[in-house]
Amino acid sequence: MPAKEHLVITAVGPDRVGLVEKIAQFLLKEGCNIEDSKMAVFCGDFTIILLVSGERASLDRVSKSLDALTAQTGLAFYSKRPEPKSYPESALPCKLLASCLDHPGVVHQLSSALSALGVNIDSMETKTHEAAMSGTPIFQMEAFVSVPAAVNLHDLRLQLDEIGKRENIDIEFSLLSRR
Repeated sequence: MPAKEHLVITAVGPDRVGLVEKIAQFLLKEGCNIEDSKMAVFCGDFTIILLVSGERASLDRVSKSLDALTAQTGLAFYSKRPEPKSYPESALPCKLLASCLDHPGVVHQLSSALSALGVNIDSMETKTHEAAMSGTPIFQMEAFVSVPAAVNLHDLRLQLDEIGKRENIDIEFSLLSRR
């Protein structure tokens, strides 16, 4: 039996009903499986990122046929073979939640603090919505990170708390169970 391989596919373009169905049908027809995905509509554009698995020949056909899928959907597609992910045994999985009145620089402040300590952001999602009563824009962030064992979690929390106080950001940081 041939080994399972992976392909990352991204796409963006005008939103309309049926895009997910067309993409899923295209991949199924080629014998591929959607293992992981993120989809959203930003303003009027649909965006998607997929981790697809299948045999090498199937993934090659998908990569070479994305122009046909563009013609069907109006989305601009890009594909790439991902590098294997390796998690250091000593990395600690953690979750970071942040919320505040929306203002520029929140993601930069938090990601800079993490990066300076060698903390990897494994996934992150941000949203801005209007507060129910006032309509004030509220920013929210959820990130899953891998903290090297050499990083003192107490010191990391202190740094995040300092950013929170300085920038008026509510921050929650928690250790998760191992993957």
